[in-house]
Amino acid sequence: MDLENNTFDVTEQLPFKVPPKTKVIEEMAPPKSNGRKLPITELARPFFLKQLAMQEVQKEQAAKDGKPYYDNDLVVAKPDGAPIAASWVSSQFGKLLEDLDMPHIRFHDLRHTAATNMHQLTGDFYTVGEVLGHTLAGIGASLGLSMNFEAVTARYVDVRLERKKEVLDAYHSAVEKAAPEKPKEAEPKKENGQQRKNTAK
Repeated sequence: MDLENNTFDVTEQLPFKVPPKTKVIEEMAPPKSNGRKLPITELARPFFLKQLAMQEVQKEQAAKDGKPYYDNDLVVAKPDGAPIAASWVSSQFGKLLEDLDMPHIRFHDLRHTAATNMHQLTGDFYTVGEVLGHTLAGIGASLGLSMNFEAVTARYVDVRLERKKEVLDAYHSAVEKAAPEKPKEAEPKKENGQQRKNTAK
């Protein structure tokens, strides 16, 4: 992760089956999809910063409590730095949908939904494929497109980081607009044309 340049690289992932109670990952696995560099958009950046800040607090707390912190260099981990099992993420996602009275879908289905939304917003199937790490045929299958992918010209081979950012910006902006508005805070009452001041000592 490169916060100075607002990018991150997808070059490795947790092994497919991490044994229960694993604390330290000795060796990461290569990603299932193609390795790639992606931009951190303005809307996504605060989530990265919040996650890293939380981990720093967890490290400090572990030191104060005299407990070990297992620094596996993970962006998302347990409070002690140990890896989170994929099965736990899936089960918690299922419980969240149930609590919200929403139809059940797999956690992985969010990836397909994002791909479809990005394509509908931009029409740029190739860049969407690069964001997801899919091959041309792979992204075509995900989006239900039927065409001769072998005929795609060389001008599509190199998708610039800026174009990836444009596609992700369009997607994140649409998600933000669709999100429910947060309730506005009540303004302080006024007395004699002036805002009431807090006089409590």
